[in-house]
Amino acid sequence: MIFHSLDYLLFFIFVVAVYWTLNRKLQVIFLIGMSYFFYGYIHPWFLYLILTSTVVDYFCGLSMERHPDHKQTALLVSVVTNLGLLGFFKYFGFFVDNVSELLLMFGLPGFTNNLDIYLPVGISFYTFQTMSYTIDIYRDQLKPRKNFLDFALFVSFFPQLVAGPIERAKNFLPQIECERTLTVKDVQSGLFLLIWGFFKKMVIADNVAFIANKLLFLEETSFLLVWVGAFAFGVQIFADFSAYSDIARGSARLLGFNLSINFNHPYIAASPAEYWKRWHISLSSWIHDYVFLPLALSRKLRTATAGLIVSLFITFFLNGLWHGAGWNFILWGIYHFFLILLYGWARSHTPESIRDNSWLRPWQVLLMLFWNHISFLIFWEWELAYTLRNLTLSPFANSEIQIQTAKFLFGQTLLYSLPLWGHTLFAYIQERFFAKECWQVTLFQTVASMIMFFGILVLRGDSVDFIYFQF
Repeated sequence: MIFHSLDYLLFFIFVVAVYWTLNRKLQVIFLIGMSYFFYGYIHPWFLYLILTSTVVDYFCGLSMERHPDHKQTALLVSVVTNLGLLGFFKYFGFFVDNVSELLLMFGLPGFTNNLDIYLPVGISFYTFQTMSYTIDIYRDQLKPRKNFLDFALFVSFFPQLVAGPIERAKNFLPQIECERTLTVKDVQSGLFLLIWGFFKKMVIADNVAFIANKLLFLEETSFLLVWVGAFAFGVQIFADFSAYSDIARGSARLLGFNLSINFNHPYIAASPAEYWKRWHISLSSWIHDYVFLPLALSRKLRTATAGLIVSLFITFFLNGLWHGAGWNFILWGIYHFFLILLYGWARSHTPESIRDNSWLRPWQVLLMLFWNHISFLIFWEWELAYTLRNLTLSPFANSEIQIQTAKFLFGQTLLYSLPLWGHTLFAYIQERFFAKECWQVTLFQTVASMIMFFGILVLRGDSVDFIYFQF
């Protein structure tokens, strides 16, 4: 079931109407049932996978408490089970195809992958979420839960099940275990998040997706068309993914839960480090806490700068691989690794008076946008040859019709993206001049919601699946 559909709207209205008539225990049972219905709506066999992860991690958590001498074994069972399922369904075909090509390169007989493996939606998200539970128990940062139903809801909660945010057990389980209430503030913020998310998806992302797909799939292209396509894809992927997060947060808010903020205006970041603190925050913080820090603090690596670089490389390699079974995603991760190194080196060789000059920030933001658009071209294209072609096109080899087409489509994309920049400006003004709960902010959100509602009715584009469904 997808968020921007009539099916979800009717489903969610039913869930909210029934949910608030129940006590806490029945709410948990009801939400588990609705979450399993939501996830198995199109492919019921998905439920076997999420149930497997739930049962395995629940008993592994209990085992760590009851048999502390075998904590490492229980953690290993949890990690192997979760990564095994993720690896098979997401990476098996990629692995087989690349091994076969490698054999052919050495003159050995290759083989054909005859398995048609369907990637279960959301498996990358809930796999990381459940692993955080057992890892935190292993680190003595969390007590295992004895109530299986509470834990099952933590794993399967439908608003954030398919594309995050990736919630931590220590943040989300306490919300499940306590009594919930619904305030006027919750209703206001939840509805605003919902309509803002629907607007970003149906008006901005879906309309700009048409431009990005047209320009980046051209066989005969030019420098201007490629870079307008990259700009369009940058607008699309941000509007699309952040829209899912906002709809998830808004849906959860109307059920009495607070999900993590997953995006914090990433396109105003002035450096790669700042960018990863603003973009897909739940994933970047997860990888930082569970991959980078253990590697960086390990005895074998912590004594040398080279060890820190190795840790950083592994972190971004896995970040790229998490996004998909393709060399474009791996290269995208490695690209960001080198970008982090470049900025770290430049910062260490730049005088503090220049480095922290606030007047330079707009130029730093524009430069970071440029680096990001190079990364979008890597991320988008599965064929390395086309990526190299797009990055090496001459800026001066554009025909007149290509120039006029690029101008027109750039203007369209910029027009559709204005609400994103306006939202950033509103957040900046609100943070510095208004209290979060003042009447001016409420009035603005109410008027904006009405405008966005009519915008959805008039300007919505052809429906496109959420980009991160494939991850």
